[in-house]
Amino acid sequence: MEEVQSAWGRIVRWLRTNAPSTAEALRGPATDEAIAGLRDALGFEVPDVLEALLRTNNGSGAKDTTQTLPNGRVVPVNHLDSAIFPFGKVLLGCEEIVATRARLLDMTQEAEGYWQPSLIPVIWDFEGAYYGYALDTSGSSGSRVLHYAEVSPNATDPTSSLGELLRSFADGMDRGNWDVQRPLVVNGSLRWREE
Repeated sequence: MEEVQSAWGRIVRWLRTNAPSTAEALRGPATDEAIAGLRDALGFEVPDVLEALLRTNNGSGAKDTTQTLPNGRVVPVNHLDSAIFPFGKVLLGCEEIVATRARLLDMTQEAEGYWQPSLIPVIWDFEGAYYGYALDTSGSSGSRVLHYAEVSPNATDPTSSLGELLRSFADGMDRGNWDVQRPLVVNGSLRWREE
């Protein structure tokens, strides 16, 4: 838990110092009620590392809105500042975790074995595509991170954890690059760009 809190603290400090408009997209801490709702939807305890992160910031969608379509359906509209991680990734809050996980579990009926009930999406694609990072709670530690790209889950590293992943993002922000992307600040907003 300390590794998650330390790495996340670095990310938040970087955003507040360098990209204050993007920092405003961070929600406040998850409430006891929100954590309880997440636990109920999961059907098992929220891993300590995830709860520690959510109790600091319950996602990065504070600037997100909704739009009513002509047919009356209300759809979410993500704000660009929500994408605080490379490749357009957002930090999901409790409600987004529940909704994203439900959508992915529904896909399992179409593509058998794609998503397992033991997986919790945590960092996901801004556009809502099937790219992101999930906690695998099936092991004894309950905190191994899997990277999803298209329909194939892969461990980011055999020992990777949420803390290690967040630390790699914080390091990338400090150093000015992560993988093939680098953080740029435009009018106070973070935009990750290809190098």
